[in-house]
Amino acid sequence: MDINLLISGTLVLGTGGIFHLLENKIPLETVNRKKHFAFDVLVICITTVLVAFISIWLLEGYIREWLILNFELMNSILLWPLGIRIILALIIGDFGYYVVHRLMHIGPFWRTHVFHHSIQEIYWFSGLRTSALNSLVIRLPYLVGVCMFGISASVAAVIAISLGIVNFWAHSNINISFGILGYVFITPSFHRVHHSMAENAIDRNFGNILSCWDYLFGTAVNPTKSLNESDKGFEVPQEDVLRQLVGL
Repeated sequence: MDINLLISGTLVLGTGGIFHLLENKIPLETVNRKKHFAFDVLVICITTVLVAFISIWLLEGYIREWLILNFELMNSILLWPLGIRIILALIIGDFGYYVVHRLMHIGPFWRTHVFHHSIQEIYWFSGLRTSALNSLVIRLPYLVGVCMFGISASVAAVIAISLGIVNFWAHSNINISFGILGYVFITPSFHRVHHSMAENAIDRNFGNILSCWDYLFGTAVNPTKSLNESDKGFEVPQEDVLRQLVGL
C-alpha cells in the first residue's frame, strides 16, 4: 500500500473520529447517526470510487494540462512563496465554489445537487452523500485556482484531502461559534441552515470555507437554534436512487 495513501486515510479517519467525539460533547441538535448509516456507507463507497478516478483524471490528465496552459499566471507570481499561492488559490477556488453552488440550485442544474439535500440526519459523515456529477463539478473551481498559481499535483492532492476535512467540519453536529469571525469563515451552524427546509433558509448560505461570500452577495442567513433544529432533507424514492447518485 502506498505510504501517502495510508497516511492520508489515517488522517481523514482520525479527523472524523475527533468530530464524532465533539458531536457527543457539544451537539447542535439531537441526531440519529445510525438511521441512514448503512445507506450512506453504500452510497459513499460507490461515489468514492468514482470521485477517486475523477480526481486522478483532473490532477494528472488532459484537463489539468489544459487549465495550466490557459490559466497559469505570469512567472513573477509563480515565484511567490508557496503558502501565499495556496491561500490565494483557495480564495479564488472558494469564490468559484460559491458561484457553482448557487447555480446548482437553479433549474436543470439542481439535478446534480439534489441528492446531497436528501440528508435528514446531518453529522460529519453524512456530508459525503452526494452525486458523482456534483463531486466533479464542485471541485473544478479549486482546481482552476491550483493551476493558476502553479501548485504541483502532490500539493494539490493535500489540498483535496483538506477540502474533504472541511466537508466533515461543515456538516458536523458541533455547537461552536467563531464570534465575529463567523462573518468570514463557515461554521457547522451556518452551513446547517443551508440544509434547512424552513422557508427563510431555502437557497441560502452557499459558502464552503468562507461565509463572507454569502454576506457580500446577500445570500446569508444567520443561524438560530430554531433553524438548526428545523426539518431537513427528504426520503429518496427507491427508483430515483441511481439517477440521483449519478446526478442526472
